[in-house]
Amino acid sequence: MTIWLATGNTHKKNELAAILAESGVLKTHGLDLRIPADAGLDFDPEETGNTFLENALLKAGELHQLLEERRPNGYTCGDPVIADDSGICVDALDGRPGIYSARYGSAPPDPTGPCEKLKDSERNALLLEELGNASVRTARFVCAMVLYYSENRFFAAQETLEGEIVSGINAASGKGGFGYDPILFIPELGRTVAELSPEEKNTCSHRGKAGKALTRFLVND
Repeated sequence: MTIWLATGNTHKKNELAAILAESGVLKTHGLDLRIPADAGLDFDPEETGNTFLENALLKAGELHQLLEERRPNGYTCGDPVIADDSGICVDALDGRPGIYSARYGSAPPDPTGPCEKLKDSERNALLLEELGNASVRTARFVCAMVLYYSENRFFAAQETLEGEIVSGINAASGKGGFGYDPILFIPELGRTVAELSPEEKNTCSHRGKAGKALTRFLVND
């Protein structure tokens, strides 16, 4: 059976593949994880939800419908779709950027043009600039993930990874991960998320915990 991941982000695919492999479900149940690009599908849904869960369900539903319509090679009717929506929520910024984390600081070049996303490093610098010297620097990664079979049948999990935003751009550290990983420091580990090995990150991360929570539904389906 193929599991489809509703993303164009290969980093997310690699992370989820590792999470599923660690649980043993890929090998023992003969599962294959694919993203739309693997089947030559163009998939970039507009995220119009007001919460992480709403956006995750939106993406899952749109990919499920696209697969039913196109039926690409490797697709079998009833293949499940996994979708997640995640971001960083900073307490001193009233929870921002939250569901807008991937689009934080982005603006269309003209009123009718497409939104041009900033690079990860640019978003990190912008967040640190906006936070400034705030004494309260607590923040968390949030991930809502759904295992989707149909509009009326799905499973959902939402998890967090708690931490603190580093003191400034010079304190950003680590080459691993992606996104805001270099600027979220985990006090109990004494490192930023970007300084963790992939195995360490999958053990404690928001996406890792949500993925593991859904694994048992794949096993028992």
